[in-house]
Amino acid sequence: MNPAPTLRPYQVDALTAVETARAAGLTRILVKKPTGTGKTVMFAAMPQWGGLAAWLGTFPVNQRRMLVIAHREELLDQAREKIQAANPGLIVMVEQADRHASRHSDVIVASIQTLAASKFKRLKLLLQTMTFRLVIVDEAHHAAASTYRTALVHLGFLPAADASDKHNIEAIDHDDVAVMEQALEGWDKIAPRDRLLVGVTATPNRSDSIGLGCVFQSIAYSYALRQAIADEWLVPISAWVVETRSSLDDVRTSHGDFNQKELGETVNNPERNKLAVAAWQEHAAGLSTLAFTVTVAHAHALAQAFTDAGIPAAAISGETPKDERRETLAAYTRGEILVLTNCMVLTEGTDLPRTGCILHAKPTKSATLYEQMTGRGLRLFPNKTECVVIDLVDIARRHSLQSSPVLYGLPPSMLANGEKLEQLADVWDELLEKHPNLEMNRRMTLGELRAYAEKLDIWAVPSLGAFGSGRAMDWIKMADEDYRLQYPWSDGTETMTVSKNMLGRWDLTITLRPKHVQGEAPKPGRQRTLAKDLESAVLCADLGEQFVLQERRSVMRLAGKDEPWRSAPASGKQLAALSKMRVPFKSGITKGEASNLLDIAIARRSGGRR
Repeated sequence: MNPAPTLRPYQVDALTAVETARAAGLTRILVKKPTGTGKTVMFAAMPQWGGLAAWLGTFPVNQRRMLVIAHREELLDQAREKIQAANPGLIVMVEQADRHASRHSDVIVASIQTLAASKFKRLKLLLQTMTFRLVIVDEAHHAAASTYRTALVHLGFLPAADASDKHNIEAIDHDDVAVMEQALEGWDKIAPRDRLLVGVTATPNRSDSIGLGCVFQSIAYSYALRQAIADEWLVPISAWVVETRSSLDDVRTSHGDFNQKELGETVNNPERNKLAVAAWQEHAAGLSTLAFTVTVAHAHALAQAFTDAGIPAAAISGETPKDERRETLAAYTRGEILVLTNCMVLTEGTDLPRTGCILHAKPTKSATLYEQMTGRGLRLFPNKTECVVIDLVDIARRHSLQSSPVLYGLPPSMLANGEKLEQLADVWDELLEKHPNLEMNRRMTLGELRAYAEKLDIWAVPSLGAFGSGRAMDWIKMADEDYRLQYPWSDGTETMTVSKNMLGRWDLTITLRPKHVQGEAPKPGRQRTLAKDLESAVLCADLGEQFVLQERRSVMRLAGKDEPWRSAPASGKQLAALSKMRVPFKSGITKGEASNLLDIAIARRSGGRR
């Protein structure tokens, strides 16, 4: 048995955050960490971790059990091995298909398919003799699906109103989720406090726009991909965008992403497959490569195109026999296969660190799926200095395709030509500082973006749209889902933010940044979390303005959007501040316009850009 790995600093931080959240009374929490940063290692340490171990120790020995629910069979044994290595004194077993965990097990790793079979018969049998205090949902972005939610009902984490016993693992219905969210409003007051649910995922965003707030209360810890690369726990990304002549305009959308049958028929053609091979030969020749495809036929056709070019390649899919799949993966690991094409079998739970290139031959609108696929190439490996990511980008006038820049929060329409993503991000930040309202409405290279920025109307403050209707105060728009109101308070600046969080809900957050302490982080203030639609965003703003009227009445003269001072010429102090921050301004600018530009510039510089 392999020894337990030493925990990395961010894994320690995540465990500490989980412990703190549980001590604060939360019972359903989420941990967000990028693919390749050891989510399994982190939750494997939980049974022996500080306050969590002490809490588990308050229960009788036979009532301290841990359950790990995984979405794919490949994740089960991987999780069991790592949990056993971290906890050699515990009995760790798998519950899946014809494998049955002993009733004496301390930790059970189970597939959701097995637990849900025959109206959750296996789960109900386990619960007859076992009490699970700690439940982990791996790849927790799946947790909004009805099968997961029903399992969590039986485990005592969600109200019984959602016990649907549906069989489709990915079945999900917006009305059903709405019922769950309504039921949760009163649930937390009566929910059991003697158990803890921890979801782990690389990204909580789903392509169907359903947030995970229908399951989890809070994100206890979040570690950004960009930060993980900066901390050198993952390798940097060098990105290439290769435009094809295939059009996706006639491909329909299903559950937030492309209809896979129609997509496969569109992109699996000889011309596009040959273009993929040529792009690989130009940008990634010799690198061990994982290629993601749409269908099984696409995987085999692309592998054949590489083989025809004299490049050792193979294809695997869910139809590949297990023994053959195992040997193919082993050959890839040994370097005997250079390009491995796959159809939806290597997106989750696969550890192939020698991978130095990711070839995206599968177009997707899902940020979750895109990050999972790309993450397969970011793990550290001897002599590996970067991961080359090649995006085949098709004609898509009606669709917004994911591409490598989105991993750093950059516009997907940015065309990368071999630049490292951190370089693109630095330039984008620099341009946003100079041009706060910069937006990319078409595909552009870095050079084209710079030229476009110089022609941009930098004095236009973004319209608030429906959000601004009836507003009494002067809010600014930072992004589509980020609105700010700033005003001086208590020898500093108080900022009211209405934004959508990673669970898909709107937050109203009030923070105070003292003026007299240079570099001090904002002090957290009041927060109110609401549901996930524009009406809720407007309600957040109403609550914020009510707070100002009741508790910050003296700042209304500064925050009110119709105050007479706003139409007066900008003051010399304002103009000097704009010049110092390198924010160009037009002749005759008003005090209100200058105030808005300063608010936007300050928010961006302090990390306010989403």
